[in-house]
Amino acid sequence: PAAKGGTTEMIFARDALRIAIATERSGLEFYSRAARITKDARGRSVFQKLAEEEKEHLGTLQARYAQLLKIDPQLESRPAFLFFKGSAHGLFAEGTDRLTRGVNDAQALLIGIRCARGSHRFFKKYGERFEDSEGKQIFMEFADEEKVHLELLIREYKSLIKRKGRRRIGNQADSSRRASGRRHV
Repeated sequence: PAAKGGTTEMIFARDALRIAIATERSGLEFYSRAARITKDARGRSVFQKLAEEEKEHLGTLQARYAQLLKIDPQLESRPAFLFFKGSAHGLFAEGTDRLTRGVNDAQALLIGIRCARGSHRFFKKYGERFEDSEGKQIFMEFADEEKVHLELLIREYKSLIKRKGRRRIGNQADSSRRASGRRHV
């Protein structure tokens, strides 16, 4: 077994990985579902690309998690060090639910933007609060990945609006935003 300080560090890393894995899983589900329902070829391609990235990131995180368990086989049974309400199902779960209610392409991108922005802020906010550790590194890496996804989704949303015409798609997205109380990107 690891020394007490090492055990705390490993529990922190384990918990950070659990949260990141849950977020990757919910992101993968969101982007896969968005790709299936998006009619615009470029938008669909963006969602497919993001789903593939989430799948790759998920594999990397799961491998890191397995490595921790090799170092300390009792790690699974140790009490949680980190717990964030709502993060157990992943930060994209609500967005995935919203996709099932029927949305247009612009709305799907806006939901993705909202989820990626929330995920980026979550991991950055908490990562900056932690002492230097593997858990902090996991959160900060994840914040950086989510920022790249956010920027891609924003670019695609702006491009879709430009390609399809602000009036037709924008009005649908604007009315959806007003109904939900969200502001413009």
